[in-house]
Amino acid sequence: MRISLSMTRMSLLFLFVVFTLNYHSQSDLIADTCKKTEFPEFCISTLRSNRRSASADVNGLARIVFEAGLAKATSTLNKVNLLLKKTTERILKQCLQICANVYDDALDNISQAIENVGSNNSQAVYYASEASINVEDCEESFDEEPNKRKSPLTGDNNVVDQLVNIGAAIVHPIG
Repeated sequence: MRISLSMTRMSLLFLFVVFTLNYHSQSDLIADTCKKTEFPEFCISTLRSNRRSASADVNGLARIVFEAGLAKATSTLNKVNLLLKKTTERILKQCLQICANVYDDALDNISQAIENVGSNNSQAVYYASEASINVEDCEESFDEEPNKRKSPLTGDNNVVDQLVNIGAAIVHPIG
């Protein structure tokens, strides 16, 4: 009886150690991967908020970040379309129309980045760079003279831009 109880405790202890080591090694992979990016804290919080990160390799982590960027770009495009319906100001409408157009492109580019992760990482980086340019074009449309104005999308644009740049930085060293 004592032997079987002892074996059960040993088995439980063994499982606990294995799961703990696996968790720590995955946490280390996330931290090590994210510290190579321009926005390490945002990278870590993005990855740790997604339960798939726990079992992902580096390509998987990049995919997760790109998917977060795609989700944010989609919600930003929805916001742009809502603002387009609400606004009557001609110049603001023009800026928002530019954003709607470039966010359509950004969604395609981020989707292509996701598709290329693991099979052609240099293409993933290329498409991420294109998406970053798309987002910057949206932001810059509000900054043109003589009708310069504050962008209602700065925060959203920054998040999308940071996510695609994090994804690109993760896959870039892989080749």
